[in-house]
Amino acid sequence: MKKLFNNYIDSFTGLSKEIWWLSLITFINRSGAMVIPFLSLYLTADLDFNLKQVGWIMVCYGIGSTLGSYLGGFLTDLMGYYKTMVTSLVLGGLGFISLQFLEDFYALCIGVFLVMTIVDIFRPASFVAVVAFSIPENKTRGITLVRLAINLGFM
Repeated sequence: MKKLFNNYIDSFTGLSKEIWWLSLITFINRSGAMVIPFLSLYLTADLDFNLKQVGWIMVCYGIGSTLGSYLGGFLTDLMGYYKTMVTSLVLGGLGFISLQFLEDFYALCIGVFLVMTIVDIFRPASFVAVVAFSIPENKTRGITLVRLAINLGFM
C-alpha cells in the first residue's frame, strides 16, 4: 500500500508551486461548497421544509452551479483568471455567510442559486490558471491535480 501511495505522489512531482497552491485553494473552495447538499438536513429538521421544497432548493443548486461554470468561462475571458478567481472566492464567502440568515423557501431558492453561481465561477478560471502556470509537458498532470482537489473537497 505504501508503494502505491508513493507512486501516486510521485506522479505529481515536478509541478510548479503555483499549481500546488491552486490545488489547495480549490480544495478549500470546494470544501465550503460541500455544505450545500447537507443543507437538506437542516431544511427538513430545523426549518420544517417538506422534501418537495428541499428538492426544489437542490434544483436551484444545480442550475446555479451550471450557470456559474458558464459565467466563469465568460468572465475569465473578459477579466482574466486571477480577478475572476479572487472575485469568486470573496463574494462566495460572503454569500455563504449571508445564506445563514435566509429562512423563507423562495429566499433560500434564490440564495442557493446565487451562491452556487458565484462559487462555481471559480472553476473555469482555475483551469485557465493551470494552463498559465504549467509547461506543456505538465498541463495534463496539473489539471489532474486540480480535479483531484475538486473531488476531494466535495467529499
